[in-house]
Amino acid sequence: MLKSNPKSVNYPGIGVITYKRNLRARRLSISVKSSSKVKVTIPGTLSLQSAESFVLTKSKWIIEKVEYFSTKETKLSQSEGYKTKEHTLQFISADIDKIHINMELGKINLYYPNSMDIANEKVQQVAIKGIEQAFRLEAQNYLPNRVKQLASQFGYKYAKVGINKASTRWGSCSPKNNINLSLYLMKLPNNLIDYIILHELCHTLHKNHGPRFWAELNRLTEGNAKQLSKEVKKYRAGI
Repeated sequence: MLKSNPKSVNYPGIGVITYKRNLRARRLSISVKSSSKVKVTIPGTLSLQSAESFVLTKSKWIIEKVEYFSTKETKLSQSEGYKTKEHTLQFISADIDKIHINMELGKINLYYPNSMDIANEKVQQVAIKGIEQAFRLEAQNYLPNRVKQLASQFGYKYAKVGINKASTRWGSCSPKNNINLSLYLMKLPNNLIDYIILHELCHTLHKNHGPRFWAELNRLTEGNAKQLSKEVKKYRAGI
């Protein structure tokens, strides 16, 4: 039986997972708080073997979460020159007290006190906000018009288009045919942006992912729906 002390197990392809028993817990739970902190709480007298069996059924979800946090934890640097479609991040050291962003002429100018380093957590947080601001601006300028163009081209009707900060899915279509798109779509090549938009437009007719939905999406993508879906999975939302 697993003791109350934490036990860490390194799984090939997943990484280190720490198990800890909590007699007051009502159910087994998995917590992923960073790329290196995956914890499993085991309730009552549930065996470690049973807990591991359950965890392994969730391996795909755990890997996705770990990869997500790995991306979020990547330090942005001056040398990398992080670029969106239309903007480039620039770090500018200055004789100032506060960190701030100035967007102009295709640049995300991040001004930070010369007493700080670029790797400083606060500088990094503002850099991420600046990039998100650029993605949002680009998304607002491009996505609604592109939805309108594709809907007109293929004969679809929708209610309205919204831009959000979703990092778990690229888009959605409500029962009222409101289309919501993640600002992180601007990370994708234009052909994949079109695929996501067409995907959501198909949902104005078919509210699930049944055979009729895929047949419709295949018609719009010249039979390449499944291949385009695979290509999209190579990308992650977020910074």
